[in-house]
Amino acid sequence: MSTTRELHRAVYEAVPDRDFERLREIYHPDCSYTGGDGVEHRGVAAVLAVVETFTTAFPDLAIEIRHQHLPSQSVSIVEYVFAGTHRGDLEGIPPTGRRMEVVACSVVEVREGRIGWERDYYDTLALMEQLGVAGNRLDGNP
Repeated sequence: MSTTRELHRAVYEAVPDRDFERLREIYHPDCSYTGGDGVEHRGVAAVLAVVETFTTAFPDLAIEIRHQHLPSQSVSIVEYVFAGTHRGDLEGIPPTGRRMEVVACSVVEVREGRIGWERDYYDTLALMEQLGVAGNRLDGNP
């Protein structure tokens, strides 16, 4: 049986590798995932669809864990950086060929030995700015 720490870290190994079988093992069948856009996805198939979208849009996706905190036996918080080159469609945004690097935070709760709940927090505007599809907040351009 994997620990909460190991399960959460395993996500960041499986996602860039597009290891969907491993992700099916990691996530509880009745899991809930909410991404940086605030949209909740229910069930393993929905989680895998999010991974498919991101890894298709960023085929060279890399994830680096910076910190991990375990406030309880069933909860893990990870600060991580995800980076990649936009080479595929991202929810209607055609490939820009631009690199992005975003700092994120993920909170998971483990239930019955699998991830049952996950919430990711990241700056979606910063991501869009790096892809060139949103104005830069610092230069005042729309």
